[in-house]
Amino acid sequence: MALFLFASRLLSIAPALAWGWPSALLLLDGVISSFVEGRRWGFSETASALACIWCSAAGYLSFFFTDCLMSRWLINYTPQATIVRLLTINAVNAYLTSSILALIGGFHDSRLLLPGWIGIATMLTILYHITHQQITIRKETSTSINVFSIASFLSMVALLALLYSQQHHPDFPKYPSSQRLARS
Repeated sequence: MALFLFASRLLSIAPALAWGWPSALLLLDGVISSFVEGRRWGFSETASALACIWCSAAGYLSFFFTDCLMSRWLINYTPQATIVRLLTINAVNAYLTSSILALIGGFHDSRLLLPGWIGIATMLTILYHITHQQITIRKETSTSINVFSIASFLSMVALLALLYSQQHHPDFPKYPSSQRLARS
């Protein structure tokens, strides 16, 4: 029975694996293209890399959310009933993940996968903390905050680096102080 519980809990990362492939493949294509052509990364490559990070964070958080629910359910229900609940929550998770990514437009434009995965990881973090407060078993909550914080920090650094690298592009807006200096 323990093997079925583990497999049912592990199934929670399936949406991140299934819909994380487009970002991973685009990232691989961007890395190869940048290396072969000798060009710098642009927005598409950065968005793909960050979408991979947030997709991984969402899979990790989904596992911990499901683990928290399983712990709660095993106290009140039989292992068989817990497995049915785990399979149900995994089906709901897969449906909602697919719906969010479709609603955001990530299946039509891969650059839009990034905001979709950020939203999914955010919701999973919130759900984990709400669920964690309702169980009597002590679980480690700092892990979910650490995963979310690391993904946020990496996103901020990557986007700031991209912004800095694009400042000499002709379409980049001029800073107000440089416009005043140009008039003088």
